[in-house]
Amino acid sequence: MSPRLVRCAICGWYIVGEAGSASWMGQFRGLCHNIAGEEIFLTGVGYYSDPHFGGFIAPPDPSARWDDPGYDNPLEHEFGVMAETEINGKHGFVIHDACWSLLQDACYPDLVPCTRFFDVLNSVPRVFARNIIDWGHDYGGLALLFPEDDYFPWEYLRFADRDFRDSGLDAVYDTNPLASSEIQEILADTPQSPPTWDHPSESSATPRSSSGLDPFGLLPKELCSAIAAYLPTRDVLNARLASRSFWFTFHSQQFWASRFRGENAERSWLFEAARDLNTTGGIGRRDWRWLYHRTSGARLGRTAQNRKRVWALIRHVMDILELSWNELNPDMESLRRSAPLRPLSDEECSGPPWVSVEGSIRGVSDNLSGLQTACVLSKTQRVAIRVDAISQVAASTVRLGSSVYIAGLSLAATNGEVVRLGYTAAGSQSCCVHLCGASLTGFNVAVGLGGIHALQFVSGRGTARRLSAWLGHPDDAPRTERLSDIVTPDEETMALEFGFDAFRMVSVGAVRRVESPMSSSHRADDSSLRHSAVWYPDVPSPTLNLNEDFLLAPRTYVSGFKPLFWARFGGPGGVHLKHLVKLTVVDLDIGRIDFSFNNPSVPAECWRFSRIEDPKRKKDEDEDEDEDEDDSEIVEFPIDGPGGEMINKVEVGQRLLRGNVENWLYKEGHLTWLKIHTNRERALEVGSKYTSRRNIIVEKEFRAAPGTAITGLYGSRCLNQGCILMSLGVLTEPLSKA
Repeated sequence: MSPRLVRCAICGWYIVGEAGSASWMGQFRGLCHNIAGEEIFLTGVGYYSDPHFGGFIAPPDPSARWDDPGYDNPLEHEFGVMAETEINGKHGFVIHDACWSLLQDACYPDLVPCTRFFDVLNSVPRVFARNIIDWGHDYGGLALLFPEDDYFPWEYLRFADRDFRDSGLDAVYDTNPLASSEIQEILADTPQSPPTWDHPSESSATPRSSSGLDPFGLLPKELCSAIAAYLPTRDVLNARLASRSFWFTFHSQQFWASRFRGENAERSWLFEAARDLNTTGGIGRRDWRWLYHRTSGARLGRTAQNRKRVWALIRHVMDILELSWNELNPDMESLRRSAPLRPLSDEECSGPPWVSVEGSIRGVSDNLSGLQTACVLSKTQRVAIRVDAISQVAASTVRLGSSVYIAGLSLAATNGEVVRLGYTAAGSQSCCVHLCGASLTGFNVAVGLGGIHALQFVSGRGTARRLSAWLGHPDDAPRTERLSDIVTPDEETMALEFGFDAFRMVSVGAVRRVESPMSSSHRADDSSLRHSAVWYPDVPSPTLNLNEDFLLAPRTYVSGFKPLFWARFGGPGGVHLKHLVKLTVVDLDIGRIDFSFNNPSVPAECWRFSRIEDPKRKKDEDEDEDEDEDDSEIVEFPIDGPGGEMINKVEVGQRLLRGNVENWLYKEGHLTWLKIHTNRERALEVGSKYTSRRNIIVEKEFRAAPGTAITGLYGSRCLNQGCILMSLGVLTEPLSKA
């Protein structure tokens, strides 16, 4: 029986201690959901020391502990964690007691909002294979993030355990971040008498330059000091080089003390010093500049290093916990049907079909594809807006690792009315677009596995069609035009629905009253896939023919989150085909296709279709690999592009499970065989067409029409089957005469 090792939901390190000891690593708290009572509760401190046969058992009283006299770890106090099912009607997340205490210190003087924290943990993706929460970061160096070139942005399974052999880093992660001995030693070492400094004269503090007075020299010293307190230390030291008005900061105890005080201060992890600062009511008893130097990375011991790491992870969590939810509680006046912004009634929500764009939502997208689910749909808000009455839309955003999502929206009407949806971040809105009453027809969406990254508003039609700037962070996110045309020309109101998990927008939908190629009465045609599918890196140009009849089950891509990625290796009009000299299939399971050119000026995006780790690089990085092993995972096929040879025919074989089940394995399967032909009767063939009693192979063939050329490929990918292609489509266009 393999050991059951679960990691802390905050720090990412293992929760397991030695039997008979009281190791901090084995002491945990559970943040649990009582299924029967529909309540969230925090357990007391339990101890986990038997990963082979033990369970997570903790007293239900948060003030109790596993080592209290008379407590004998009763089985009825056990609960399920992570991938496990509920146990005793309870399921939840486990956190080191030390990490929970640090989280409480970050929330001080308030208590940790347990229900909200549970909802956030339940909304964040989980990597069940490693029993860890995926916050989108590497846990401060604990995990290895795979190179971005090997995976797409929506593929969350991108990290693995770091090898700590011979590095000594595991000793840092094994160290209790709450241990006080090293912290007290740091504080005790601090000189108690700050150094004195002879202040420069006022004349020397306000220098002149060729352009006149230093503008900061016109400000009082107190104001310069306040400015410096809000800046990172590096920026302040650079400011000293540009202006003598900031010279004093290097010797200012008030400035160096500000490095420790405040939730976002650089040394906020040493909160004992900040509290000492608050209780003494002054800064005179400590040399804060020396303490800043003493707590630099190179001078920290293992406890302080781990404290600093865990505190940074907690600050990331706090940014999410501090979001506030905006309830739609309209007064009677705003319910007027003529109001420019108003909530939708239940009666209005029934009738016409809703069309939506969403991330990979747990319980909704599970059977749609082989992608991991990465968010939940826990709240929805529906509003009606008059299409010509929106003056401005602002967005609050939230970061999860390297990804930025829309957390909430603020819709302002031309008459001054404002409706706030979703979550609001502390402080001002992070971005906004001005619409000035433009007649909206819909919007484009940048969406990822975890939800909505950005919105782009569409107004007008035909030659008068206009696109707003993107609201949010669309960079490197799949995009779709599914909601770009959702109202008829004579329609005055747009009905919208926004879905949220515990901290971000995960879906956006609208009532579509216009005739749509997605309608069940229409077959899937070129316009439906182009405008309704989710595409990466962007929606293909209308000049490209998608040849949907060749793509297996194209209608499965016009709803839900199932990105199609594409590469135009031939360039516009096939201008790069004359430079194509080789095709390379990487991984015999058809994981990636590379295109080689004899002209280095061919754009980088033309050289590769799909993403997967290069076997040659993988072999070079593996010290145990046999040097004589051949590169059997790579198949190369030379092509004489300069001599006029080009791809003119593609054949594929898709393996499907037998049966009539609403699941992607039965409707689409995955690509197992590929044959690429050229106009010289040569062909590259990889994969197999093996069938069994459980599987069938569906074969399809495409040949380019006269006067056109195959200049690109598009498809989808399946992580659950080993990062292989699920399907393959071809892009064609008329050949350029140049």
